[in-house]
Formats: sequence, structure tokens, C-alpha cells
Amino acid sequence: MAKVSRRTRNYPQTPRITNIPLAIFKGVAVSIGVSLVCALLLSLISLISENRFIDTYIEYIMVAVTTTSIFVGSIYAARQVAAKGLIIGGAVGIIYVLFSVGIGLELGQEQISWLMLSNKFAAGSLAGALGGFIGVNL
Repeated sequence: MAKVSRRTRNYPQTPRITNIPLAIFKGVAVSIGVSLVCALLLSLISLISENRFIDTYIEYIMVAVTTTSIFVGSIYAARQVAAKGLIIGGAVGIIYVLFSVGIGLELGQEQISWLMLSNKFAAGSLAGALGGFIGVNL
């Protein structure tokens, strides 16, 4: 009878951050960076070209940029920890929304409604949770 040999492969393990708040902070920083880069590119395109498309649909474009940046930041944070992706991603989304709403209230003089605020929190936490889920599984 042949002897079954069970060899284990020694794959190099990448060091993971065990400090979850630090990973969340880094994810929010990545999200803010992605948002700033996209906003800069949109403003340059708007200044260079005389395209009315960006001026007409800027609100929808910025929602897409915000959702994408939360998604990317959550992927980054969840990959750092490699666990608890839904919680980490949701936290990145909520903190990013708090930051962006705070900046928006300081710069603009508009009132914010509870419906709009709850909509932003729901979209941010869901985009973050999805990004965290994907980031853990990458």
C-alpha cells in the first residue's frame, strides 16, 4: 500500500495590521484622496472643455465619485486587516460621510434634511460594506 504524503506549502504570509482603528483611518484617508483626485480631474475637464455635460450632471457624477471612493477606501482597509470586512467597510463609509457632510456644512450655507442625511449614510455604509467584503476576499 502506498503511503500518502501530505506536504504543506509554505506560502509567504503578508503582515497584516491588527489595529483595526488604524486600518479604518487609512481607509478613510484613501477615500478622501481618491475623492480629491477625481474632483480635481473633473474641475480640470470642466475648465478646459466647453462641455455642458459635466455642468448638467455634476450632482450625479459626484455621487458616483463619492461611492467609488468609499468603495476603494473600504477595499484598502479590509485588505490591511484581512478580517471583519463588512464592519470595517461600513465604518469607513460612515466616517467618510460624517467628514464630507461636516465639510459641506462648513463651506455651504444650506440646510440639510434628515432624509438626505439618512440616504447618504445608507449609501456610504452599503458601499463601504461591499468594498470591505470584496477587500477581505481578494
